[in-house]
Amino acid sequence: MPPYAMSSRPALTIYVAGSFKHKHGVRLLGRELRALGCRMLDWTEKAVPPPGLTPAQRRIWMDTDRDGGQVYEFCRNACLTADLVIYYGASGQDAGVEVGLAAGAGVPVLGIRGPLEGPGLMLHGAVCLWVDGAEEALDLVERVLAHAGTGWTALDAEADGAVRRLGEAVRRRCAAGGTLP
Repeated sequence: MPPYAMSSRPALTIYVAGSFKHKHGVRLLGRELRALGCRMLDWTEKAVPPPGLTPAQRRIWMDTDRDGGQVYEFCRNACLTADLVIYYGASGQDAGVEVGLAAGAGVPVLGIRGPLEGPGLMLHGAVCLWVDGAEEALDLVERVLAHAGTGWTALDAEADGAVRRLGEAVRRRCAAGGTLP
């Protein structure tokens, strides 16, 4: 077990912003985050088109939120209230809007670059820290949770700049009304 791992971690509320085409990957990432003790605001449970639609019809259903705006409302609220938003790239304009909502509300955003992604100016700037894969993101979240579990006492002395940067952003968010202590 790594030295920063803990048996009892505080809960961190996370929303993963990602394209519908990454639904399976978002679910797998969410499962791993839940295993770390995180609370997930999971759009994949809400974005379920009716059975029997063709791929083109599913796209129309997702783009128009035929469920009375419930999927949009859930995702919007999740971006505004989470302790952390994780951008799962490369994703489209909806995920970019979600990142903007989160950043505008003071919610830190951890970006996972898509394999061929070169984020544009606005997406790049709205993300507080970029990583190259889900494994790296999970490691960072686990280490930030460990710092939160100690009341952030050793965060300022953290040798890993990425952990320190993300931890500082999450700590600020929590001080402003997030769910962690």
